[in-house]
Amino acid sequence: MNNPNLNKKFFYSFLFLYFILGIYLSLNVGITHDESHNFYVWELNKKKLVNLFLNGNFDVSSLDTYHGYYGVGFYLISTIIELPINIILDNFEVLETSKALLSKHPTVFIFFFISGLYLNKIIYLITQNKEYSYLSSVFYFSYPYLLGHSFFNVKDIPFMSVWLICTFYFIDILINYLKKKRVKETKIILLSLVTAYLFSIRISGILIFIEYLIFLIIFLSSFKIDFKIFIKFFYKKIVLFSLLFLLLLYLFHPNYWNDPFKFFYAIEFMSKHVQSVCTTTLGECMKAQNLPSSYIPIWLFFKLPLLIIFGLFLFPIYEKKIFSQKNNLFLIGSLLSSVLIIIFFLILFNVNLYDELRQILFILPLIFIISLSTIYFYSRKISYMLLIFFSLYFLFQNIKIYPYNYIWLNNFTHLTKINGVFELDYWGVSTKKISNFLNKRNLERENCIISNRNEGIEVFTIDKNRCFKSFDNLHKNNERPFYIALLERGLKKGVPNGCENIHNEKININFSNEELILAKIYVCN
Repeated sequence: MNNPNLNKKFFYSFLFLYFILGIYLSLNVGITHDESHNFYVWELNKKKLVNLFLNGNFDVSSLDTYHGYYGVGFYLISTIIELPINIILDNFEVLETSKALLSKHPTVFIFFFISGLYLNKIIYLITQNKEYSYLSSVFYFSYPYLLGHSFFNVKDIPFMSVWLICTFYFIDILINYLKKKRVKETKIILLSLVTAYLFSIRISGILIFIEYLIFLIIFLSSFKIDFKIFIKFFYKKIVLFSLLFLLLLYLFHPNYWNDPFKFFYAIEFMSKHVQSVCTTTLGECMKAQNLPSSYIPIWLFFKLPLLIIFGLFLFPIYEKKIFSQKNNLFLIGSLLSSVLIIIFFLILFNVNLYDELRQILFILPLIFIISLSTIYFYSRKISYMLLIFFSLYFLFQNIKIYPYNYIWLNNFTHLTKINGVFELDYWGVSTKKISNFLNKRNLERENCIISNRNEGIEVFTIDKNRCFKSFDNLHKNNERPFYIALLERGLKKGVPNGCENIHNEKININFSNEELILAKIYVCN
């Protein structure tokens, strides 16, 4: 690590290869259960724009229901990126509707890729060590859980990525004020842009203002800055930010154009979002509507890499050494306080969460930064070795479990086991694998397929006239032979008599001997 230029070249070479490979891998995962609904909402918003500007006559009444409360900011960017992607997808044997969904996957990965670059920037601000910030990004990029989500999760990964971008630019503004006693208006404009865009993805972007406030309070306190002098300097910029933020917030939500108050309706609806599903957590099916306070800590404990947990364990031991530097008190202290306070509020107000940590992925990069910075200040030499070791370990894990990287849990599961203890393929990434298996069976066209995820399997089916029946028909008098595919949370569904299990989609995690069954296929003769 003695040649900065060489290390920079290696890092940029890694980024190039990682970017190309990530785009390719994102196009080869199944279509998950949320993608169709999110795309449907975007199509409604597009039709509304056509009605407004091109005298269209589309029915968009559904936007006046809960559908209209979902943000579509992701698609404002993906629509541009997917144009060249569609040229690639023309060579795929999939339905046109599935091309529209698959073409969004690379954009999700690009968001994740950008988030890693900003994680690099923030860790450099803390450590002032480029080599360590490079290694930290490589480790972050290799983390199976987030990498797996980056192949398909059109909501949570973009939201997480933009949150991290907002965090960097807010820090950048405060540091510029501290060092130069001036802040360019372009930085204020940029912050208002990315903050408004964050809201356009998820209305829960409102939580970013908690982080902004915490950073501001700790900044003023750490550097003993007079509040009145600070406000005197910033009041015009605060007005600029506020006005531009509100304007962009409005522009990024086409559904709010005829009624800006829908913004407040969306906050109210999403804060009380009705979700009846339960998430298997340490063997207990925890209901989204009534989560115990242990839900978030349990999932963080089993989802965070051991290295990150190690760094968090070190923090209270080396807190005084770390916070002896004002810069660390400001940056690490603000990040830590933001994470703890947001988690506290989520637990206090019993916010509905489900599918493990998907709605709060945005706190994971912040936790990474806190932990990796702590390890660096603990021992520079040891921190380098640990990052290299775990990055290589994750490399093997990612190859072994693809495309189910997001299912990954840390090695503590050797003590608890995983089957029946934690959620498995709850997004339904296995749809493509199941479809490929059925394609190879050369089924007769009249041999129907019954599944709890027909739409996810059908788009990858070669025979576009294949018979599919809804899951409601499972125990009816179906003409035999027929096939049953059980995915996601439907693995334990009972099947009719005379049905034989012919395939199980399964993986092993962390070199464990425990086989995780993600999907099942039966033939009923």
